[in-house]
Amino acid sequence: MKRVFLLTVSILISNISLAQVIRARVLDIEPTNLAKMKVAVAAKTKLYNSKEGSTRFSTFEILSGPNSNNLWRVQHGNEIGDFDSSVSKKELDYWWKMTGELHTPLASRFWYLNKDATYIPEGYERLNHRRVLIYKLVPGKEKDFWRYRTRLVKALKEGGWKNRVGVMSCMSGCNGSWVMVRYHHKDLASMQEENSKMFPKVVKKYEELYGEGSYEDDSKNVQLSVSENISHYQKLLPELSSP
Repeated sequence: MKRVFLLTVSILISNISLAQVIRARVLDIEPTNLAKMKVAVAAKTKLYNSKEGSTRFSTFEILSGPNSNNLWRVQHGNEIGDFDSSVSKKELDYWWKMTGELHTPLASRFWYLNKDATYIPEGYERLNHRRVLIYKLVPGKEKDFWRYRTRLVKALKEGGWKNRVGVMSCMSGCNGSWVMVRYHHKDLASMQEENSKMFPKVVKKYEELYGEGSYEDDSKNVQLSVSENISHYQKLLPELSSP
């Protein structure tokens, strides 16, 4: 167990220096304040986060689950040090003046991009819909989870999957080892069509690459490697996000 833990830490440290890092939190909003909050966030983003070199933010509306109709606000960085002084006092003061009475910020968490498990197709264009899967890994079974996620990247490429699949690991703010998988789609209808028509081709390629029955075996091992599995949908709000 100690050897596995030390190996995990060494991989984490080596990947952090190369990975994109985000700081994300849920903005808890009363339904009657949602429209006002969107206007306020859009104004702040346009004023402070739309020019080249400014701090970048993305804002998503949560469409399902216990946080439905709340916002998920994400600050982007290339490395963890970018968050030391990226937002000025003037910008923060403006934020609280415009939004302070409209929302309650929930726990802040840092996530880093796992490049080995992330799939970005050539010619990818930004899409607004996300199917989000969040997993808590069982200590000692991480290798089964990552075997599937890294193998899937190659199968997605060989199977002609058209959309990005981002995988992020929790760096700070989580109780345990958490992973977030984000499937990008145009909308709900596209998600349904791609999952029903395109993903079977990915599964076929997976078995061609790794052997007959490999997809089912690896999928079962993934289920045993997680203690919690949470899912929801999100929609990117471009007018509330940096270009």
